[in-house]
Amino acid sequence: MIKNSLNIECISPNEALKMALFDLEEFAVFNDLTQKREIEKKAALYVAKKVLDDEGIEIQYHHNGRPYLHNGIKISVSHAYGKLAVLFSFNGKEIGIDIEKVRDKILKIKEKFLSAAELKELENASLEKYTLYWGAKEAVYKASNIEGLLFAEQIAIAPFILAEVEGKITASVNRPGSEKNYTLHYKILTEYVLVYTDNGSE
Repeated sequence: MIKNSLNIECISPNEALKMALFDLEEFAVFNDLTQKREIEKKAALYVAKKVLDDEGIEIQYHHNGRPYLHNGIKISVSHAYGKLAVLFSFNGKEIGIDIEKVRDKILKIKEKFLSAAELKELENASLEKYTLYWGAKEAVYKASNIEGLLFAEQIAIAPFILAEVEGKITASVNRPGSEKNYTLHYKILTEYVLVYTDNGSE
């Protein structure tokens, strides 16, 4: 049985969107859990039950690991180094969220997820901004629900000025014969960045 006196930081960016932040390390200790995957899945379920006020809810997973709920509410989940972020959409729009710890490792893989134009745009940029580009592409990938998208070639981030606390990002998914635009919101946290899609995206 999962104990239920842990704090969930909940934010409602708009009336049809709700986001929750949660401490995985505290959850694991509180419930005597040690296996990473078990911690992540049980914590996501705990958050979903509390935020949606439904103790009977279950999170199901598609073959590719994408989570879903049977009640029609859209859900997206991300975790990184002891932090969990869960996003809920109540208007049927697909969504995506990503939380990342800011580390210099991002510079070692930048060519794998950034286009030539994006690499040029990010010359001399901070680690936070590189990490936001990665997080934004992860969030868009989840929201698009298109398997096999090429991050460097098919997901594009429009140039933006990095804000100190929070801001917006415009992105697009470009495939032969189609283009879909997304608006994302980001927050700069202590040692982390958080980015998620707006469920009003067209």
